[in-house]
Amino acid sequence: MKSISFLLVFLLLTPGCLSMPWGQGNDSMEINCELEPNDPSCEVIELTEDDCLFNEIFTGDICRLMLPPDNLDFGEESLQLTVGINMQPLTPSFIGDGPENWLVNPRLPEGLSLDSENGVLSGNPDVESVLTSYTIIATNSMGSSVFIISITILPAPPDSITYSESTIFCTIQSFCGIGMPEVSGGLPVSWVVNPDLPEGLEIIDSGEIYGIAQQLGDSNHTVTASNDGGSNSTNVRIITTHQSPENLYYSGHLFQWLIGEEIDETPTFDGGEIILWDIEPPLPEGLFFNLESGTIFGYPTELHAIREHYVTATNTGGSITTSILISVSDFSPENIRYEPYVLELFVNENLSNLTPNWSGGSPDSWEISPNLPSGLNLNYRNGIISGTALILQEPLNYQIWANNSGGYATTQIVISVVSLPPNEISWPESQYALKSNHSVLIPATNNGPLIDSWEVYPELPSGLLILDNGSIEGIPNSRTDWQEYTIWANNTGGAVGLNIWIAIHDLRADQNELLRDIEDADWGGWSSLILPIGEWSFPLGRDSNDNTVVSASHVGRGKMVGYGHESWVMQDHDFTMRAVEWACGQSANIGLAYGAGFDDWEDDLKERGHDVFLSVTPDDLSEIDCLVDEFWNGHDDGDNSVIEEFLLDGGGLIMGGHSWYWSYSNSDVPHNYPGNKISKVTGLLVSDTWGYNDINFELPNSLYTPHNAIDAVLDNRINDVDLSDEEASIAYKSISACSQILTLDFIDFWAPLRELINSTGWTVIEYSTLWSSKGHDLGEDPVSDIILRLEESLTQNLPAQELPVHPSHVEFPGSVPSNATRISRTVTVNGNQSGLPSDFGYSGARSNIRMSTGLYAPPGEVITVSVDQETSELGFSVLIGAHTDGLWGKDIIKRHSKIYRDWAIENTTNQVANSFGGPIYVSVPAGSLFGDLELTISGAIRAPMFVLGETSDFEWLYSERENPAPWAELISDNFIMTVPSSEIRDLDNPSQLMNWWDSALNMEHHLYGFEPWPRVERAVFDVQISAGWMHSGYPFMAHDLSVPDVVNYTYMSENGDWGMFHELGHNHQWMPSTLPGNTETSCNFASVYLMEDLVGVQGHSAVDPVQRESRMRSYFDDGSNISNWSVWTALDTFLIIKEEWGWDVITETLSLYYTLPTDEIPIGDIEEFNYWVMHLSNTTGYNLAPYHAAWGFPLNQQTYDALEHLPVWVNDSLRGDFFVYDAIIRDLDVQNTTDDTTDIFWETYDNGTNVSLVFYYGVSDVGNQTLGWTSSSNWGTTSVGNHSQTITGLIAGTTYYGRVQAFNEESSVWSGPISWTTNIN
Repeated sequence: MKSISFLLVFLLLTPGCLSMPWGQGNDSMEINCELEPNDPSCEVIELTEDDCLFNEIFTGDICRLMLPPDNLDFGEESLQLTVGINMQPLTPSFIGDGPENWLVNPRLPEGLSLDSENGVLSGNPDVESVLTSYTIIATNSMGSSVFIISITILPAPPDSITYSESTIFCTIQSFCGIGMPEVSGGLPVSWVVNPDLPEGLEIIDSGEIYGIAQQLGDSNHTVTASNDGGSNSTNVRIITTHQSPENLYYSGHLFQWLIGEEIDETPTFDGGEIILWDIEPPLPEGLFFNLESGTIFGYPTELHAIREHYVTATNTGGSITTSILISVSDFSPENIRYEPYVLELFVNENLSNLTPNWSGGSPDSWEISPNLPSGLNLNYRNGIISGTALILQEPLNYQIWANNSGGYATTQIVISVVSLPPNEISWPESQYALKSNHSVLIPATNNGPLIDSWEVYPELPSGLLILDNGSIEGIPNSRTDWQEYTIWANNTGGAVGLNIWIAIHDLRADQNELLRDIEDADWGGWSSLILPIGEWSFPLGRDSNDNTVVSASHVGRGKMVGYGHESWVMQDHDFTMRAVEWACGQSANIGLAYGAGFDDWEDDLKERGHDVFLSVTPDDLSEIDCLVDEFWNGHDDGDNSVIEEFLLDGGGLIMGGHSWYWSYSNSDVPHNYPGNKISKVTGLLVSDTWGYNDINFELPNSLYTPHNAIDAVLDNRINDVDLSDEEASIAYKSISACSQILTLDFIDFWAPLRELINSTGWTVIEYSTLWSSKGHDLGEDPVSDIILRLEESLTQNLPAQELPVHPSHVEFPGSVPSNATRISRTVTVNGNQSGLPSDFGYSGARSNIRMSTGLYAPPGEVITVSVDQETSELGFSVLIGAHTDGLWGKDIIKRHSKIYRDWAIENTTNQVANSFGGPIYVSVPAGSLFGDLELTISGAIRAPMFVLGETSDFEWLYSERENPAPWAELISDNFIMTVPSSEIRDLDNPSQLMNWWDSALNMEHHLYGFEPWPRVERAVFDVQISAGWMHSGYPFMAHDLSVPDVVNYTYMSENGDWGMFHELGHNHQWMPSTLPGNTETSCNFASVYLMEDLVGVQGHSAVDPVQRESRMRSYFDDGSNISNWSVWTALDTFLIIKEEWGWDVITETLSLYYTLPTDEIPIGDIEEFNYWVMHLSNTTGYNLAPYHAAWGFPLNQQTYDALEHLPVWVNDSLRGDFFVYDAIIRDLDVQNTTDDTTDIFWETYDNGTNVSLVFYYGVSDVGNQTLGWTSSSNWGTTSVGNHSQTITGLIAGTTYYGRVQAFNEESSVWSGPISWTTNIN
């Protein structure tokens, strides 16, 4: 546009006939400027900046119109600057063309400027300025732009602060300070000191510090001077000291004191307080220097030549020293005496340091006349007489002198030397508990002179005599309490009396005393067995299962009674008070233990003449004769030691309590249960086996006492003494109750029993299958059963290096080839094992998880397990042996009951073993997050082990299956089978087999809906198991007779195994969703599902349609009684659902239970039935309440109401064939009423079985009956859905009532009433 404008101006100003070329019409000729560059029309006119007007901008090509500046901005709207400090220049920004002029109003502060060329704001402010707004205007020819900026100029901060001194020295209570500091930079307006100045000092506006110091100290302070521009600091130190001490004096300069003289010499001084006193050299012995006052005090005890001593008094202001002269002189010795001063010594008797006493001064030397008897000596420095008299001597006087520098003193003594009296006589113990009617010999030892005669007081118990050598011998024939006897030994030299305690125990007499005429009791509470394991312990009360639940014991000189439950101690029963009298005595001081809950017994005990002390603790048992306490107590080791000593010294103890509940959350009952920590002393042990609460107080057979039973068994097996069947059975029960819990460190119990095993040899149980009658017949020979129990206790408790090779291992689990190589292998197993939630109640949900190692422990051989330190502290174990079912509940056992051994891994190197041998597993507690566990196992042999996906069939065929161990494992991701190696030596297709089993387990997991299943299930095959043909749990157990089938793929794929699927189904049963009576039902979901969908067969005759129909017919003909609804009948209920909707609805319903909140988990049978129906109905989308009610489910109205939004399932196979359903009519209503008609509407929610409807109506409501209604309308059969009928012939202006009867051949159901009023014409 610029070029066109310029051209127009040019043409208008050109004279002559020139005209615009485009005005020449068609006659003009176009000029080619390349060919004719000199043609005037080809001239190019070039513009320069000078060609532009004042309001134009030259762009290099053209002149364009200038733009005004706009959006002026300096980037900051507010500045805070400091005097003397250059500001950061601010350069303006804007849009449009550059300003030609810059203005600011008001004028900028001194030192700041706005550049008139470019508008830059810069400078160094010279003076302070308050916040002020400045308007900056940028202009050019076309316009202007404005920017407002606020500026504050702060004063310069103080730059430095300097006091004349860095330290202020003050004297307490005196004026001190420092002058005004020199300050550079800005002037301060305030001063701050941190921390605060010492009390009495202050800082003023000039920075000067002064005042009168009120306290001692040495402190550092930061002084800060500030103004609006900033601050600066300096440090000062303030030291406040005392006034220095002056004029230190004692009452004299020379002090001459006597030994033993009382001294108290205090100095005087001027000046400030003294904080430190000192004296050099030290004062004579017996004198003391008070470091707070300088006082010299005491009673000098040693001679001290005159000597100068320097006393220094010091405070923070300085010190002062003065000197004094001190001497201590001696007294002459006085009143020399020896005690005794008449000595009668025996030949060869040692005289140990007969030391003199005196008053006055201390002797320096001693003299005696005449010389002492041979062997005796006088110490001439201290006057002590000592030595051994060697020859006889008549009494003789001796003169003794004590001398020192102050003088001497003298005394006399008399010495005679005579023959030795009887001495060095002893017995092995100081007290003896002897058994009545048993031969006794208590040998005496005499290492002294010969004894002429012996005397005893009081007389020894009947049947005992003292022999010429002092030994006690005989057969005591009557019970006696503890008595202290003094035995006198006499000879010509004199006599000596020695004390010995003796009691004669007759446990049978104790039992008679305690149980005579006592009636049986029923006291409530589940008790623990109280095992009388001590030598002097005995049973008293037995429960209905002949378990000992009340026992007593002699403990040293004391007595104890133990009850199997704490509530029994204070029962209102003749026995409890008799027990008190036996253990505590008559009119005893009885202490009721603190916190034991026995305080309410106080009145009863007082009525019996006892004194009672409450809240007694072991800290002080001095005032009581007897303590009543709980076994389950809070005593520590110190308390237990006190109680033991209390008993041993003659105290009584009554305790009650049970340990079975304690054992649920604790371990090692014999050692860790509180009441058992004293059991090795008391002889009473609280077992974790529970007993009943009905107590038989008849006198028990003597063999219920374990020590009697042990003696009887030893006599039977070693000395061939007969035991009747009854006696043997009692002995078995008595010993077994103890051997099952007592560890081998209870030596008094175990020593004779180990002797028995060594004498009789170990029991071999011949292998035989389940169907054979061979085996060990439990109960046929109770003594053999006792030995079997003892063998189990030994093989379970002996340390690894002491375990024998049990000969029965040859029969089961089997021998290890003699040439099998012992190897060392490092294995890694997964230590992250969650286990199953505990509501999988039949699965062994929280059992330790067995992790296979592929190794086998030879019988009785030590296996070394090595781990690192961190791993040793995790808390897992090594299990040796796969067969963990106990068999003591069987009549005939095919193997020993316990042939496995579990070893805690607690050290970096661990020795483990099993007398029977077995597979080696790493046993990981459920819930562990240990990560990978690495163990090195040495001394084991290889076992056949196939791992699906890891072991190839080739490796299996040519290597693994020939490994020498007698047991093998077949492993997949979901299932492990432990089987005899003999059964897999010919297995050629392990991958095919374990794939099939893996699929089976996957199907079970999916069916029950808990996925992913967090545990690999195990099946162990055994010669005999604890219950049934198979049983669920971890591991799932089955008989070895099943092995040939389960390792045969062809057989399994064609026939399946209902029982295996059934037991594994048990492992999937979730307790809240397992309906009452369904323990053996819902596990069969798995059997039906796998037999049909995996194997393709029916699987069990019980699910045959004919049997099902017959069974259901019987059930419904009997009235569908829910108490008879179980196993197969219950399975029919579920199968009908499955046949309608498939397994998915059952799976989905089961799955709902796994995540139910705690408050929604059904409790009790009624809730369980109702919750199941609601959940299953919601899953299917149909109201299944009528269907389950037909089966007899006890459904409540809440369930019916909760499901009424769903359509009723009216097509179930029960209807009309097995069960007649009632109809359900709802939403009965009246509409469209005229003067003589009305319409009745209703919904048939359930049309029931062969139901017909009749509508009864009239002018009054006569209830649910057909009689009395004036009219009716027969509506016939009905279908599910909404319906209506019209009632005609009504009378105008009349109120009517109506009800619907739905009836079939068995019953009728009424709906209504409804009412309506016809219109008036």
